[in-house]
Amino acid sequence: MSTREIKKIQENKFKVDLHPQVRQILGDLKELTLSHIEDNSPTAQRIFPVAYRNSPEMEMDYQNLTREPLTNHHRDSLAVFEKSLSKPELTEDEVLAWMCALNDMRLILGTALDISEEHATPEENEPNYEGYVVYDLLTYLQGVLIEEIQR
Repeated sequence: MSTREIKKIQENKFKVDLHPQVRQILGDLKELTLSHIEDNSPTAQRIFPVAYRNSPEMEMDYQNLTREPLTNHHRDSLAVFEKSLSKPELTEDEVLAWMCALNDMRLILGTALDISEEHATPEENEPNYEGYVVYDLLTYLQGVLIEEIQR
């Protein structure tokens, strides 16, 4: 990757310089993320926050009110991400959708890999090494987006 893969070039314009393989990985991960959301997979639990841990009845009411709008938000962000993934430049709205989509991907992948706050990337010969590398890539890209939006 270059020095800055995503760089703010105007008030509402961002240049994206990602390697084609990175774009392919992100596209594949988008599909996987969407399938976890659609299937209500346990690995998607972190993108649907629990509000009432001590009250199952209140939690059920909360989920009934919020689940569909949150699911639609996740779907919409992933759709914008997919449509703009091959573009060399993004608008600020697209960058914000990327932030949401990358966050969803990262949380779902992190849950699947059982990554904790203090995770360390395993050695190359260990199981799930590639998953950890992709997780670190998502974390890095999120950081770049945040920095560039704030510029």
